[in-house]
Amino acid sequence: MIDEREIIRKLRQGEDDAFRSIYFEYYGMLYHLGQRYLSDSVETKEILQRVFLKLWEIRGQLKEGSNVRNYLFTLVKNSCLNAIKRKQLVLRHNEKVRWLELQYQYESLDRVRFDYMEIEELQEKIDRAIKNLPEHCRRVFCLSRFDEMKNREIAEQLGVSVKTVEAHLTKALKLLRDELKEYLPLISSITGIFF
Repeated sequence: MIDEREIIRKLRQGEDDAFRSIYFEYYGMLYHLGQRYLSDSVETKEILQRVFLKLWEIRGQLKEGSNVRNYLFTLVKNSCLNAIKRKQLVLRHNEKVRWLELQYQYESLDRVRFDYMEIEELQEKIDRAIKNLPEHCRRVFCLSRFDEMKNREIAEQLGVSVKTVEAHLTKALKLLRDELKEYLPLISSITGIFF
């Protein structure tokens, strides 16, 4: 046990030995106190480092009857409570950020779902427009656009001239353009079918 009056007198004069005596006398107790509050060895050690630095900085202001033990105890306790408050603020902030992220994700998913519904509806309109084409035009268009056949290959398969294939394809494209004119920019950006 140290003689606090003598230690404080020497500490006020800036004697390193007095500071070391206080450090070794109280470090263990203060460390356990910090651990009870924080359960974090690294953070507790950082707080103790700041507390002992503070003691050294204010050593000249200590009064002869000062209770160093109580002073250090109070500093550690208050520093730990402040650390806990900061953590709680960070947690609350992180919760707000997480909530906002979830909200944005929900809105994005909702928008994707809406876009998907629009695309699905558009696909139905395209299918209906193709189905409404005259039979020969529809067959030539499907072989050209979906089976990716060349005009000569279509002509050979159907037993018609290349000019006839071109005429049916031109007619099919005109009818589809007329039927789907309000959707053409969207169609060309999302499908492989170019009207």
